Amino acid sequence: MKTNKMMFGCICLVFALLLLAGCAALSQYGSLERDARQHYQRGNYDQAVFKCAASLRIKPEYEKSQTLIQDALRAAVNGHRDRIQELEFSEVKFKWDQMVSEYEALVKLNQTIKNLPALVNKKTKRLVRFELSNYTQALAEAKTNAAETHYQEGLRLSQRKGLDFQKQAAKEFKAAQQFCPDYKDSTSRYQTCRRAGIKRVAIIPFEDKSGKRDRYGAVYGAISEMITDQMISEVMSDPSAMEFLELISRDQLEHIMREQQLEMSDLIDEQTAVRLGKLMGVHKILTGKITQIIAVPARTVKKTEKQEANVVVKTEKYTDSKGKKKTRYIRGDVQATVTFYTKTAEASIGGSYKIIDVETARIEKSESFTDDAKFNHQWATYSGDEKALDSKAARQVKRGDEPAPTVEQLVNQAARNLSVSLANSLKEYLR
Repeated sequence: MKTNKMMFGCICLVFALLLLAGCAALSQYGSLERDARQHYQRGNYDQAVFKCAASLRIKPEYEKSQTLIQDALRAAVNGHRDRIQELEFSEVKFKWDQMVSEYEALVKLNQTIKNLPALVNKKTKRLVRFELSNYTQALAEAKTNAAETHYQEGLRLSQRKGLDFQKQAAKEFKAAQQFCPDYKDSTSRYQTCRRAGIKRVAIIPFEDKSGKRDRYGAVYGAISEMITDQMISEVMSDPSAMEFLELISRDQLEHIMREQQLEMSDLIDEQTAVRLGKLMGVHKILTGKITQIIAVPARTVKKTEKQEANVVVKTEKYTDSKGKKKTRYIRGDVQATVTFYTKTAEASIGGSYKIIDVETARIEKSESFTDDAKFNHQWATYSGDEKALDSKAARQVKRGDEPAPTVEQLVNQAARNLSVSLANSLKEYLR
């Protein structure tokens, strides 16, 4: 009997321990430790340290996280030190950039450990201590060396002629400042090279060859100008794109055209566009044409189907065999006729553009484009018993009908979408 009681006690103890272990695993600190272990097994030692630290901030005495963070920190630090040692003997030009990243990672690890609450080992009752080195001076030296490397590269490039060399030189002087603000005279050199590296670009309003200028109203008459203006606005709103770019305004373009007694249609000719570009002092000209505008007005298609369900249709009172009064549910089949509606409308704009180098009169880029705007709305109506509706039908019945945008609104939306796409393409090309 006594033996049975002891066995029962042991079983209860094991069960309790398993329950506690399960609770820890399901808890937030347990979940973080589990994530940390997965990172550790994959060799992501820094992330393992950060996850363990998050676990210990919740429960400082959690032994699994205490043990793992020590192993992960040791592996992470050794990994960064090894990479720093490899870079020290490397001939890679910008190796100091990578060394800065390695030292910054080490500083971040140190800060993570310093921000931990006091950790006490359950078994020894002693504080868990970490051996941390100070990398502040080494990081500062690496930043200075990285800044000097970019500064020297900027000096080298700035001696060469051409927009692209001056642009790259400006980027090098800017990189030097990112490592060490106001490094030497990099600020003034950056501004000098940036101005010398700016490309001046004229965007000629697109020619509308869609044959739809007057079909659907005034919106089509201005669609080509609208695309051009919105594309310019989109590019100009991006400071990073405008760092080495100057766009010629329409006012400047029209002023030169009046002086030269030119019409917008004259710019279709590449030689005329190049001649105008030289007069404006631009480096590149972007011209384009709209070849099609397709607009599909709203149309609705419908589909009808029967739906059935077995549901509670009523309740009734009854007396059971013991004489007690009770209520029971009566089920029955119900039906409904559901009509599903799908309303669609769309517009698309297609065409092409090309970028011409003014100095050489050579086409540097030529691409076709297309963009659209679509409207799609689904809803339903029914007759019969609402209880027969499935979940999809019930949702669409609640949704109801919705008016579709007009053709003009869709064309305008397609034009806006196209303007953004063309602006992104232009920015990517000019970076």
